[in-house]
Amino acid sequence: MCCVSRIRFSRGLLGKQYFAERYYLNTEFASVDISNLTLTEAHHKVTESFSQQTINFEEEGRERQTSNTNDLGLTIQVEEELAALMTEQKQQNWLLGALSDTQHDYAAQDLINIDDAQLQAVLDANAQTNGQRSLPTDAKISYSETEGYLIEAGQTGTELDNSVLKEQIIQALLNQEAVEVSQAYLQPSVTADNPSLIQELEQIQALTSMQITLTIAGYEEVITPEMIYSWLILDENGEYYFDQEMIYDYLGTLNDAYATYDDYRNFTSTLQGDVQLLPGTLGWSIDREAETENVLNDLAAGESVTREPAIVGIGYNGTLDDIGGSYIEVDMTYQMMYVYIDGVAVISTPIVTGQIGTNTVPGAYAIWNMESPSELTGFNPRTGVDYVQPVSYWLAFDYTGQGIHDANWQPTFGGDAYITNGTMSCINIPTNIMAQVCENIYIEIPMIVFQ
Repeated sequence: MCCVSRIRFSRGLLGKQYFAERYYLNTEFASVDISNLTLTEAHHKVTESFSQQTINFEEEGRERQTSNTNDLGLTIQVEEELAALMTEQKQQNWLLGALSDTQHDYAAQDLINIDDAQLQAVLDANAQTNGQRSLPTDAKISYSETEGYLIEAGQTGTELDNSVLKEQIIQALLNQEAVEVSQAYLQPSVTADNPSLIQELEQIQALTSMQITLTIAGYEEVITPEMIYSWLILDENGEYYFDQEMIYDYLGTLNDAYATYDDYRNFTSTLQGDVQLLPGTLGWSIDREAETENVLNDLAAGESVTREPAIVGIGYNGTLDDIGGSYIEVDMTYQMMYVYIDGVAVISTPIVTGQIGTNTVPGAYAIWNMESPSELTGFNPRTGVDYVQPVSYWLAFDYTGQGIHDANWQPTFGGDAYITNGTMSCINIPTNIMAQVCENIYIEIPMIVFQ
């Protein structure tokens, strides 16, 4: 009995010693049988196994090429994993471990490395895959005449994502299968279900369903969804913006229809009946620069709105009649001036206008400056000298120096007085009447001067 026990003990001791430096029977590492091998032998066998494998590449189901792992610069770093496996084995019952199957899994992508340059060289060397590959296209907003604005789905290109391709090669090595190159195509970074893209489309749809109503001089002009559609531009990246030049041009057509600045006017005068007025400083137009910004702001808000446009100039009163019922009328033929307030002539006075050679320039003007007292300075072309003339009242109506003022030096007013005692284009009236005029008028009151 003692001999039998000694023999069994001796065999057990030998087995334990044997597997102290070797892997148990039926041990696999990455599908490589490393049974009975030392750490060094196992390392050599595993690395040799991977270095001698071939990889079949396919693209969209068509066979492309076969490459050796050496051609890819493939290396596998398994020292630490194999050493850990040996340590784990030593902590087990050697007899149970030797009789059981052991398979060791690991994160292959962490242990296997593929050289980028050698991988690209392998792909480029194959005639079937050589040549220019296409990049993916992101989903974007596009316009269709039949469907309007919509999201155009992104397209997968044929350019490769090498990080994905390398993962596929590793899995192909482990699973003994071909690499499907098309599964490594770069994917669009923006897809049709992108929340930002969907929100942008909703904004565009809201923009192109709103309208902007401009009330101009008592009339309404509607910027319709169809017009907004025509102003909307999508660039090649699917980004949208509004064509500001088109909006600016549209506002120009509204000025053509409504603006009064630099226009001839028909006017019913006190003594001559209907006369035609030349353009002057009176008049208004849509401020196209400011209003273009206003329209863009309305579009950004995305809600229908009714409002007046931005106006520049003098005389806008909500109607096309920028003279209205309150104005100063100067009739140079009859040398008379009238002040009308709300349609009633409150002042009537004879005047003296410009002498021949320094004639008063007719036109539709507006008072833009009032001073009391004032000092007139300038150059007298008739005498050839500069002058300085104090006055009690001064009303400027253009930007070249024409104005209305009292003239206590004038012996008479009205009639033919302008022929011999005419002004240098200003309008002279008696001082006492001038005071009444200033009491009744206001800045920007229209002033009508005609022959």
